[in-house]
Amino acid sequence: MNKIMTPIPQNYKNNVNWILGAYTDAGVSFPNGFQKDAIQNAVGARKTNKWRNWSCNISLITNEHGTFVVVEDCGTLGLIGQNIPAEEVSEKMARGEQLSSDERLVRFSSMFNSGNNTTGSGLFGAGKSVYSVASTTYTYYYDSLRSDNKYVANLNRCGQVLNVAHEGDEAYRFIKDKTGLEKKDTYGTRVIIESPTEELVQSISDGSIIPFIQESWWRIIQRLEDPSCISINNIPIAIPKNITAATHKYDLKSPEYAMGSHIYRVKNFGLYIFEDGSIPWTGISYYRKGMKIGQVDLKDIPTKIDGKFWGYIEVDDTWEAALSEIEDKVHFGVSKGKKNNAAYQILKNYCNEKFHTLLIEWGYIKDKENEDKKIRNELKQIAEDIQDLFDKLGFEDLGKGPQKSAFDVRWQDIKYPQYGTERVTNGDTVSFTMRIKSTYLVTKKFQYKLFIKDMLTGKTLYVLDKDEANIKSNDIFKKSFSHVISNSNSTHCAENRIVLIVKIPGSGKEIVKELPYFFDIDKPDNSRNGVVLTLHECIFPNATSRRVNFGEIIKNVCYRIENKRNEILSYRLNVSIHNASDPTCPKIINLSSETGTINPFGEIITPYLQNIVFDQSLYEQYLSKGILELRARLIANNDDSDYEKGDKITFYHFKIFLNSDEKHGKNDAFDVNSVVAPGDYRRSWFTAGSNRTITLNIGHTAYLNSKDYPDIQHEYMKEQMLKQYVLLYLAEGKYDMFGNKDDEFTNLEPQEAADKVIEKIERVYSKSLA
Repeated sequence: MNKIMTPIPQNYKNNVNWILGAYTDAGVSFPNGFQKDAIQNAVGARKTNKWRNWSCNISLITNEHGTFVVVEDCGTLGLIGQNIPAEEVSEKMARGEQLSSDERLVRFSSMFNSGNNTTGSGLFGAGKSVYSVASTTYTYYYDSLRSDNKYVANLNRCGQVLNVAHEGDEAYRFIKDKTGLEKKDTYGTRVIIESPTEELVQSISDGSIIPFIQESWWRIIQRLEDPSCISINNIPIAIPKNITAATHKYDLKSPEYAMGSHIYRVKNFGLYIFEDGSIPWTGISYYRKGMKIGQVDLKDIPTKIDGKFWGYIEVDDTWEAALSEIEDKVHFGVSKGKKNNAAYQILKNYCNEKFHTLLIEWGYIKDKENEDKKIRNELKQIAEDIQDLFDKLGFEDLGKGPQKSAFDVRWQDIKYPQYGTERVTNGDTVSFTMRIKSTYLVTKKFQYKLFIKDMLTGKTLYVLDKDEANIKSNDIFKKSFSHVISNSNSTHCAENRIVLIVKIPGSGKEIVKELPYFFDIDKPDNSRNGVVLTLHECIFPNATSRRVNFGEIIKNVCYRIENKRNEILSYRLNVSIHNASDPTCPKIINLSSETGTINPFGEIITPYLQNIVFDQSLYEQYLSKGILELRARLIANNDDSDYEKGDKITFYHFKIFLNSDEKHGKNDAFDVNSVVAPGDYRRSWFTAGSNRTITLNIGHTAYLNSKDYPDIQHEYMKEQMLKQYVLLYLAEGKYDMFGNKDDEFTNLEPQEAADKVIEKIERVYSKSLA
């Protein structure tokens, strides 16, 4: 006799009851699990990702036919597709054929054909099986008014379905006879659960299911506009009030790549702390396609806020897809044993780093590094405010950025009586050559003066030479000298300097070079200030701005290194670009690293860096617009009397504005710094020159006395920085701000000059309080 293949007998109840165990393993109640899977099915039934006119209603209905829980979606496609007999579907599945995503009717009427939609967060999940376990008889009816205006109906009774769904009037009579309900009259699908479990009935009756829906779906609920909604018993569910009215709150302003990853991007992140405990949810949860999946494991939660905060994170499609592969079957978290997966580890690390960074910033975790960071940020803000004030008051700009001179002046062939020291005695000789190079396009007349100056009094002691030279374009003028030390041309037991001033008559442009010598005294141990690093040249796409856009190039970047010491400098110069829009200023790319040596009192111009290209694929991982810093660090490459190999000698930071306009005025006139120096009597000080810096001593008693009064401390810091900014003008010869022409101010008596400076400090400070 001929035999035919038949489906293997199955125990349907056992096949679907796994859902109950999965909810238990996830630590959630059945009503919570039910709402999540039922609403997810409705979300996934949308044709597109749009929410217009979409809704999902869960209701409890009791009539002469019994009690039913009804899940109805509207604004979806409904159960479209062919009404294929169940036997034919079974044969297709046996042959391994895939059912198209448009065959929604037969997919809904069969097992293991859920998912495959792009509009919901389901993957495997409970799917429609959740309706069976919600019924004490494992029975649910379903009908659908489809987008093609066909009306269909069927039932699933403990795994058994009608082999062909009812259509039209027959479908209506079927639903009416079995459930007492009228025909569904909106596009979509309705599931009618027979004899629902008591736990589910109770949660819908008393509304205890609503908080579960709010937590799972608030990201979607806030997007829905009337008439779109998620509702219980036809009453739309709203987001709980004041869910972000927290003691401290943070919302990610723009998407960013996860730390340590150039693949995964965080779209949204929020953290909210409620110190009074009036909080709807707890922990930080990750949401996929608008649905809460599960909490992220956090570590080192301070006792003070444990159970008093909540947060969320949403990530891009690539990351979501990777996370979906490791979720448990009911979408309440990551499966056991899969938390070592890279997608989850990166998610966890991002949340923990963000969490702890914010807790440090908000003062829940003490961190010295962060305290320093907060001080730096406050100092930077004060610096901007002060520089804006000086701009409004019309003070001359100190200047900023590289200023490549049209001529270059250097010392060459310097010889002291003894290598490594600038100490001399009567009759010793200091020999040297001065070198002037013109880069003007035409021949220019240069005036130079070479003289000896007493560093204590500032008086000119002796003129070595004073003359003029006509130098052609790109020509070099050299002249050698030998200075014999004597009591008639130098001050005994003091520091003297050989000073060279070179200027262009009538232009105001001049360069000053100095060589020190110490007449029968040792050189004082002044802190390591004998090496200067400056940005010599840097050509932007627009000559009047430091703005660069994606794809543009900065050319001819090079540095000047001056070794103002009587010994060879062996150095390494590292150059990199950092994200200055981030308070931590993380490195984006290393540009170059080179080594070299510089003779005593010599200087070099470093070779040009390769063109710096602002490639979008690289920089957009860190920021789309904002401030970058071109950072150069000079490091000792060998031991000498001042430095050990590896010591940081000096640095130069230069701001670049990526896809944003440069701030004008004096916002880059100086950098700010803070030091803890309780032994230093000074409250603040400045460093003049190309690396202008104002330093605040936060170890000083005056600063510490105001630590419990932030407003007073802020004003203290502002006053100190303002004072030093005024003194910077004085140090750099910008005398106009003191109300005198240059020659008049320099001719004032010391007391008069001091009065002028003090008066200016007081006047400007009073303006800052206005």
